[in-house]
This record gives sequence, structure tokens and C-alpha cells, in this order.
Amino acid sequence: MEVKILLKLKVEELVEINDFYNSASRITITYATGNTVLLELYEAGVTEEFILSKRDLIMVLRNFYVEDICDIVQSGVYSHIEVKVDKSIEHYPVQIYVEDGHKYYCNLEELNYIKGIIDHQNGLLEN
Repeated sequence: MEVKILLKLKVEELVEINDFYNSASRITITYATGNTVLLELYEAGVTEEFILSKRDLIMVLRNFYVEDICDIVQSGVYSHIEVKVDKSIEHYPVQIYVEDGHKYYCNLEELNYIKGIIDHQNGLLEN
């Protein structure tokens, strides 16, 4: 069993955890202390453990790092997204509105990650 202790994870790492979460056959969540949780994911006899902040766990459980980011990127590449930032909101200062009316909440690091993918995809479409 491997324990990955990373409290401030990069968006790329959270995408991988979210993907593993989606394919896990068994999930155990243990609240550790204060703002941290232990997430155990089991798949094909392999157990992976991750220590996450409660916010990151919520975003993984919502499937933000896989499904929501894909939806936002698709809208950003093929139609239009509107972004509003309110830095007074601690964990979710960014609101992203997509053309079909859905609204997503994230932080600035996640927004920059999304913008990077949209820019990359638009560059591929231009060539």
C-alpha cells in the first residue's frame, strides 16, 4: 500500500486522483483532522491512499477534475464561456458560465489550468 501525502496538490495531480476515483471498485473516506481527509481507493487489488483537503475531496466527489473541466473546455473551444472572479470568496472565487446555462465554481489555479487547455486546443484547431 502506497501513501501519497500531498496537502497542496497541483491541478494535474487532482485530475489523476479524480480519474482513479472514477475507476475505483471501493472507496473509503476517513476524516483525519481539521481540514484533511484520507481517501483510500481500491482497484484490481491495488490500494492507493491520498491525503486531501476537504475542498479537494469535494471537488473530486463532484467529478470536477474530469467531467466538469471537460465540459468547460469544450464550451471554451467551441462556443463561449464567461468568467467572473470575486477574490473575497475563499475557496471558490471563480464562477464560470457556459453557453448552455451551467455555472461552475473553482479557484484561480484551476481557472488557469482550464484556460491553458482551451488555449492549447484553440491552437491545434488553428493549424
